[in-house]
Amino acid sequence: MGSDNPSTPSLLSKARERLMRSLLLRGQPSNRKELAKVIEQASQDDIINEDTEDMIRGVFDISNLRISDIMIPRSQIITIDQDSTIADAIALIKEHGHSRYPVSLEDKDHILGILMAKDLLPIASQSDHKISEYPYLLRKPVIVPETKRVDVMLKDFQKNRFHMAIVIDEYGGVCGLVTIEDILELIVGEINDEYETEEEPKDIVKAGDNAYLVNGTTPLSDFSEYFHTQLPDIDVDTIAGLVIHLLGHIPHKDESVVFNEFTFKVIKANQHQVQQLYVTVAPPTE
Repeated sequence: MGSDNPSTPSLLSKARERLMRSLLLRGQPSNRKELAKVIEQASQDDIINEDTEDMIRGVFDISNLRISDIMIPRSQIITIDQDSTIADAIALIKEHGHSRYPVSLEDKDHILGILMAKDLLPIASQSDHKISEYPYLLRKPVIVPETKRVDVMLKDFQKNRFHMAIVIDEYGGVCGLVTIEDILELIVGEINDEYETEEEPKDIVKAGDNAYLVNGTTPLSDFSEYFHTQLPDIDVDTIAGLVIHLLGHIPHKDESVVFNEFTFKVIKANQHQVQQLYVTVAPPTE
C-alpha cells in the first residue's frame, strides 16, 4: 500500500530529454495527435526505446484520469485501529506486507494518521501497549477529493514529499486511498512493494474443465479480458458487483446466478460482500 521509488523521477527526466531531442529534429507538433505520431516515429527510429515510449504514453494517459479512476476502493483499504496493540499491528503488517497504513478511530471515516511499518520497530517489544499510546508515530493524513486529476496528484506527491493520500467523496466520507505507487505504475509499469513477494495471489484461478475460482474483487475489465467476453455496461466495477446486480441483493453462500455462458456460484461471502465465486463456463454449442 506504499512504496518508495526515488529513481522513477530520473527515469521520467531521461524520457523527456529523449523526446525533446526528437521534437527538435522534427519540428514542434501543433496538437496532441501530431505529438503521438512524433513519439511513435521516434520509437521506430530508435531515438527512444519501447519502454520510454510506454512511459511517455503513460504520462499522456494520466492527464485524462481522476483519482476515482485509480484509487484503492474503501472496501479494500487496510487500516489499523488506534486501540490495536503493537503485537496486533505487527501481525497485520506481516499479513498484508505494506509499508504504510492508515490508523483509524472506530471506522474508516475517521482516519487519525498514517503509520509507517518501520516506525514500529523501536517499540516492537512493547507488544501489549496500544497504538494510541504513541501518537507521535502518526503522520498527518493528506485528504484529497475523488475528482482531483491524477497528474495534479502526482505533482503534489513529488512537491510535498508524501506517498499516500486519503480520498473523500462529495459528502466528506472516505471512499478510497491513493499512493504515489498507484500513479507511477500507470507510467512505468508495475512496481513491487518493498515487502511484496514476487508471486501475488491471482484473481482468477483455473479449478477444472471450464471451472474457475474468482475473487469477488476482480475488476470486470480483467474478467472480460480473461474470458474474452463482453459484460453489460452497468455501474459496478467488480465481478461481485455484477453478481449482486444480477441477483438484486447481497447473496449468501451457495447462491448462484446464470448470465450468458457463465454460472456464478457464491462459495465465500459475509453479510456485506461477496468474497469468492466458483464460475463455470458452458462450452460453445455446435
